[in-house]
Amino acid sequence: MTEAAPPPPPPPPGLPPQPPALARAIALDLVSRFRLRLTDPRDSRLGDLGGDIYQLGTASWTGRRAVFVGFYTPSPDPAVAGPDLAARCAAAARWGAERLTVQGAAACDVLIVALGPVPGVLSAPPSDAAVRVGAVAVDPATGEVSVLLTPPDDLPSPRDIRARAHALLGGQEAPTVAAVDLAERQTVAGGYTQPARTQLNSRPLATYSLVGAFVAVFIVEKVIIARDNNGLFDMGALDNLQPDWWRFIAYAFLHDPGGGSSGLGGLPLHVIFNSFAMYIVGRIVEQLYGWRVLLATFLVSAAGAGAASVVVANVSNTESLTIGASGGITGLLGLLFVIGRVQGRDVPVGISHSMRQYAITYAAMIVVFGFLVPGVANVAHVGGFITGTVVGLLLPPLRQVGGRDLQLWERVAAYVVYGASAVALLFAVINIAGALGGQPG
Repeated sequence: MTEAAPPPPPPPPGLPPQPPALARAIALDLVSRFRLRLTDPRDSRLGDLGGDIYQLGTASWTGRRAVFVGFYTPSPDPAVAGPDLAARCAAAARWGAERLTVQGAAACDVLIVALGPVPGVLSAPPSDAAVRVGAVAVDPATGEVSVLLTPPDDLPSPRDIRARAHALLGGQEAPTVAAVDLAERQTVAGGYTQPARTQLNSRPLATYSLVGAFVAVFIVEKVIIARDNNGLFDMGALDNLQPDWWRFIAYAFLHDPGGGSSGLGGLPLHVIFNSFAMYIVGRIVEQLYGWRVLLATFLVSAAGAGAASVVVANVSNTESLTIGASGGITGLLGLLFVIGRVQGRDVPVGISHSMRQYAITYAAMIVVFGFLVPGVANVAHVGGFITGTVVGLLLPPLRQVGGRDLQLWERVAAYVVYGASAVALLFAVINIAGALGGQPG
């Protein structure tokens, strides 16, 4: 035998009544997970959505996306409930069009949640294509959710709302408005850094794989150069007098075999320095941007660095043999340099600022090092940094840290880069195999 839960105590005298429990429960997700702010019904920015129209509301007033989520209890009269919701949707569409102008937003999403059944079928209100209005009706007594207008993306889904309703029916206590307000303040005070903090604790496997590739190729270099005096060139070193297309990728995995200008007592400092730099910089990039953007940026920046080296060598009428991953690594620094500028504007300010300072400092150290040590290709470093900066203006950080998911064309472009790079490395393998076999490369 089960007993019904006692009704919640009335609010103290002088305080307004609490909004419905389900509205408070969903609002807790809205302020902590979806980064919205509780609205004051007296706020003039709400326009027709203010006043006593909604029992509880949350919104986003800044950035390129305006958002409003409102909760209300529909009329028990079916003849009134349907037209009333249709009028709310039309008002929401007008409000969204206004935010596009007033806020300068690129898109506006509105979700209206009716805390009770609403009969009938709705059609989307006429509005700008950038304004999306969704509407759902949830029965607090059963937890069933009816989708009247498809909710916009990146807002609570019908499944999320149903889960909250069933949790309350299962005995979970709903948060008070004060608790929701506190959660909002804590989220804002933390700069929305918790998702970023979680992502920054992830394991950067792609970075470790690149470091492993540098070391593995270096070991192969040592074996091949012992048999072939021209081994570096045969393996893919980039010569401006013979800039085969596949060398613009292959050269980035080669390093000075040690004992030369970059060696100290026979130590292979070139591969050690670049492996350490990739370990430091690559980890940060992979945790902020993901493995796809990390690999694509490294490969494209390596090609850009190689192109800069070839162009400058041809203009100065000199011959240069370029090897090393540093051009691709400085491209990763260029990526960090523009984080939060065009892509990733919702990245916490503290993270984006510190990353820019880090990128500037590290890049400056590399350039200064290049002037102090002979044989270092500073032109390639600058070319890689510029290429990475351009990539950073196009590709976003991960959504978890304030960016967005890659669009279809961006994912396709990344995989095209991977495929072309794989073919380039295959050409390098074929070339060295032919050289070792006495055949022309």
